[in-house]
Amino acid sequence: MDKILLMSLGSRGDMEPYLALGEELKDAGHEIAFCMPAQFQSLAQQVSTKFYPMTSDYLNLIDDPEVKKITGQIGSGLSRIRTLFKLLRDTKSIQEQLIRDQKNADQSFQPDVIIYHIKCGYPVMAALRAGRRVELLIPMPCLVHPVRDLPAIGMGQFNFRLWNKLSYAVTNSALISQALIGYGNKVMQEWNWAPMKKKEVKTFLLEKVPIEYPISSELFPRPDYWPDHVRITGFRERNKSKHWTPPLALTNFLAAYPKPLYIGFGSMINGQPLKVGADLIQIATTLNIPMIINTSWGGIEIKETIPDHVHIIGDAPYDWLFDKVCAVVHHGGSGTTHSALRFGLPQLIIPHIVDQFLWMKLVHKAGFGPLGFPIKKWNKDRINDAILALLQFV
Repeated sequence: MDKILLMSLGSRGDMEPYLALGEELKDAGHEIAFCMPAQFQSLAQQVSTKFYPMTSDYLNLIDDPEVKKITGQIGSGLSRIRTLFKLLRDTKSIQEQLIRDQKNADQSFQPDVIIYHIKCGYPVMAALRAGRRVELLIPMPCLVHPVRDLPAIGMGQFNFRLWNKLSYAVTNSALISQALIGYGNKVMQEWNWAPMKKKEVKTFLLEKVPIEYPISSELFPRPDYWPDHVRITGFRERNKSKHWTPPLALTNFLAAYPKPLYIGFGSMINGQPLKVGADLIQIATTLNIPMIINTSWGGIEIKETIPDHVHIIGDAPYDWLFDKVCAVVHHGGSGTTHSALRFGLPQLIIPHIVDQFLWMKLVHKAGFGPLGFPIKKWNKDRINDAILALLQFV
């Protein structure tokens, strides 16, 4: 059996596909270790005690007011672009330390294979300069390999083939030039590794590294023009409820109001969380709809008196909760989208950033719910009508 190092970078949602795969591989007899931001150590150790941390500074950026302007769609598009480029400059030292932390995990665990997230730069360097065996796990399509009918993630809502093709060239160039060569070549000098060149990295990503997309073919069928080393394998979800006990107040609410509507935006924030909360309470009251509202990381804030048929939570594992609700309103993260799909639930996506707009379109196109709208266009009438449309799918 192999020693396998699973390496991921991002928010909680970016960790779950690797934790689920790790659980699957461990059950098959492989030796598993994780390399993730330090904040996820206790989460990862639910699957394996072998954990190699990356610096906590990366995740701490989420609480930075400048970052919140981007994730919350706050301010003009131009101002958010300026902020993004400023962050790319200011976080260079953090990105370089992440690469060092990833190499430390490789050296310490000595795996047979590294399975990594697209945000992790070291595995590419190790494959090209040290012959390490690596595989890429990407929990969303429209990255790296072009899709003729969809633009690359983050490249707008246009949809015609010439633009779509160009969008992948632009995003792949940015990934290679900034995230890999821009951050990596300086660190590689410390190890006496030759600097990477753009052409070899592009060839590696597009033609050589095995790539798995753990997504549902119901939402995204595999394009027949993709190369053979690119696979779609289906969504995995680990058993999170075995580590969790439901609060009595929640079970009592579900007994009194079976199959409520679930609403939650995960780790996403926005520029008007109090209005979002007030609108939801008013809609629940006016339409007499039982709701479970997950305030989570602060995208929904509620100061109003809460009616009996509304219950507020801060977190709950979807593999426990989604069996007990009638439909889901959410931000459009890949994990939440697939969890709702797994339980056959209609879903309404209110996207905040990047790939969430893609999942909104794919869910609607596949007939699993109405078309949502961006969080920046939130108002009470719009969400009221959207919830009514969602309930038509129940």
